[in-house]
Amino acid sequence: MEYGITGERVVNNYKFYAVFQENIEYTVRSGSEELGTIVKPPPVGEKIAIAGRVWAVDEVDHQRREVYCTLVKGNIPAYFGDVAGDIHTRILERMHTVLAEQKSYPYLMRHAVCRLQEARNTFTKAGMDTHPLISLGGTMWVLFPQLGSYAFLALERFLKLRCGARLGLKGLSPSRPYYLQFTMQVSAQEFYRIIAEEAAQNFDPLELVYENEVPIFDKYDEYVPSELVRKRFALGVLDIAGMRQQVLGWKGNAEYT
Repeated sequence: MEYGITGERVVNNYKFYAVFQENIEYTVRSGSEELGTIVKPPPVGEKIAIAGRVWAVDEVDHQRREVYCTLVKGNIPAYFGDVAGDIHTRILERMHTVLAEQKSYPYLMRHAVCRLQEARNTFTKAGMDTHPLISLGGTMWVLFPQLGSYAFLALERFLKLRCGARLGLKGLSPSRPYYLQFTMQVSAQEFYRIIAEEAAQNFDPLELVYENEVPIFDKYDEYVPSELVRKRFALGVLDIAGMRQQVLGWKGNAEYT
């Protein structure tokens, strides 16, 4: 009887039948202090930027719409509460083509033409026309995978959870879905070889869901059992097939010097 009444309260609310998902704000707290609000909180362990500082997420309470975090010292890249979005891989591929070609666009204003040429010069000098992995000096690297939002999200988790130990990966900071910056303890050749070996394995997609993570992604996910939400996210949201195809396509770069 109790569950029936609870269910009636949910379905009798006008928001339940709305076509579009409402942006639900979560209150961010550190101890007893309220720091502000964000939409779509990241998983536990990631960092958010709010109130002029960077905080590590300790717990996400979806029922109370609260995020509990602790202060992180230092200048650290962080998540600003945005969602992965729906940028298709073809858009990223077209961006790469625009930078690789020398085609002019008559509709561009003069300053835009200059900026485009500067971007193309940087693109060529960095070697991005032939290799997605660029050295920033020492153990710092940046990867431009040319993947859409959900394949990029799969790659991010794949690098952390499947390849992190073998690569000696640390400080992975994504700018979704454009690039990932990180430090690693292996060479570029080893990077390509290791990730190709891992991608070739028939791993369980649920391995790309963080421990104890319940990735509330769609409107009614909060009413679904946690294990089903995790499985749906792994199998239906993360584009593992697209990620795997791209990674295996980089195998030839193992000869990169």
